Amino acid sequence: MKIIDRRKFMAGSVATGAAMAGLSTSASGEGLNLPAALPDGLRANAVLDSLPGKKPLIKLSYRPPNYETPIEYFRTAITPNDAFFVRYHLSNIPEIDAKTWKITVGGDGANGTAEINLDQLKAMPAHEIVAVNQCSGNRRGLFAPHVPGVEWGYGAMGCARWKGARLKDVLDKVGLKKEAIEIVFNGAEGPAVDKTPDFVKSIPVWKAIEETTLIAYEMNGAPLPHLNGAPARIIVPGWTGTYWMKHLVSINAVTKPESNFWMNPA
Repeated sequence: MKIIDRRKFMAGSVATGAAMAGLSTSASGEGLNLPAALPDGLRANAVLDSLPGKKPLIKLSYRPPNYETPIEYFRTAITPNDAFFVRYHLSNIPEIDAKTWKITVGGDGANGTAEINLDQLKAMPAHEIVAVNQCSGNRRGLFAPHVPGVEWGYGAMGCARWKGARLKDVLDKVGLKKEAIEIVFNGAEGPAVDKTPDFVKSIPVWKAIEETTLIAYEMNGAPLPHLNGAPARIIVPGWTGTYWMKHLVSINAVTKPESNFWMNPA
C-alpha cells in the first residue's frame, strides 16, 4: 500500500480535464447550476474538475478531495460510477494492491481474530442491494447562517447497486461476545500530520448484523472505484455516508462505546 503522490494525482486530473475542456467552466461557476443559497465565495470559485476515473465534478476542495456530483446526473435512479461524488475527511489516500489487501477482524468484543483477503471475501455468499449513499453534510452550504464544514450543495449523494458479503457473515467468523455493543471500522486513508486524528467510525451491533449491511467490493456491476473506497467498503443503508467506511482495513467488536474524535465530538 502506498500514498498517492500529489504530482501523479494532479497529472491525472489535468489530463482528464484537458480532454474534457469543452465542459470546463470559468471561476465564476457559470453553467454549474449552483443553488443561489451557497456561500458567495464558493459560487465564485466553483469549477468542474476531473479526478482519475471520474467525469468532471464540482470541486469543493482538492486536499482532501471533495467533489460534488452535478445535479443532471440525478435524472436516473442509478448514479454512474464515474459521476459518483467523492468525499474524504483525510488527505493521505492510499493506492491499495488488491492482491495483498486484507481486513483484520477482532476486538475485545470478539471471541477470536481473523484475516480476510479479497478472494476470501468474494468466496463468501454474495448479496446485492440498491442504496443511497448521502454525505451527512449534503446541502450544508444552504444553511442560513452558514456553518463550518464542506459547503456542499445538492450533489454529495448518489444511488448505486452494491454487491458484497454481509458484515454479519464476516463477524460470524470470529464470533461476538454477549458484551459486544459496537462494531468499529478503520480505513486506509490517513492524516497529513500526526496530530490529526485517524478517521474511525462505529455502528451498533444491532445495525452491523442486519441483513442489508454489507462489505461491498462491487458498485453497479463493476469493481469498486478507487475514489469510492476500493478494494472494499462498508455499506450501511439508511445511515449517512460517514459510516460507510472506505478502503476498509479493520473491523473490531468492542464492549464500550467508541469515543475517538470522529465519533465524539465530531
